Amino acid sequence: MISAVSLLPTTIISVSVAAVSMMMVPLFGGYVWLLRLSWIILTLGSSLLVLFDVGSSASMFYVLPILWGQGVALLRLNILPMQASVKDVNDTGLAIAQFQLIRLFGGLVGLTISSSIFNNVFSKTITHTTIQLTEALAPLKDVSNAVSFIDSLRSIQVSTSTLDQVLGVYLQCFHVIFYVMTRLSALGLVTSIFLDEINLKGRELGNQRFED
Repeated sequence: MISAVSLLPTTIISVSVAAVSMMMVPLFGGYVWLLRLSWIILTLGSSLLVLFDVGSSASMFYVLPILWGQGVALLRLNILPMQASVKDVNDTGLAIAQFQLIRLFGGLVGLTISSSIFNNVFSKTITHTTIQLTEALAPLKDVSNAVSFIDSLRSIQVSTSTLDQVLGVYLQCFHVIFYVMTRLSALGLVTSIFLDEINLKGRELGNQRFED
């Protein structure tokens, strides 16, 4: 619940930025520079997430993800070249469907990478600590229980120092994921340099338009 509330400002601002960015395309003379800007913001935002610590203040939880969220929101502009690249205006729906399929597949790849990183880092990090995985912490002996155990962290009966150590292990896992996100965002920025602008001023009307 607390995590959802802390991401509420990021969500609201991201939706607003995504809508406004579509209107700003003519002001930038196209979408290419906006896409490059989105990768820059996403790279910076992802790198700032590494600043999270066990003792981070509540304001950091609200503020730090905002810049990252704006980079993600601006990447919605990728739908413009997908629409503009179709040879036949009636294929626009197919192009958008392919775009959404690619996004979903990318999300699946990202989830797979993050899951692998989390499991590997967690298993290696927790074995190099002085944490005794007994009683309440016994489930953490199996790394497959690490994610589901997060919900139990607020209620387990352990000392504050032990809890901080456990949280530090989790934080280390997320830090590595954030580093990978930053590098992938930087790779996206490099590839965006080679983008070519596609004219968006087509006047063709598809078969699915409203009749005059």
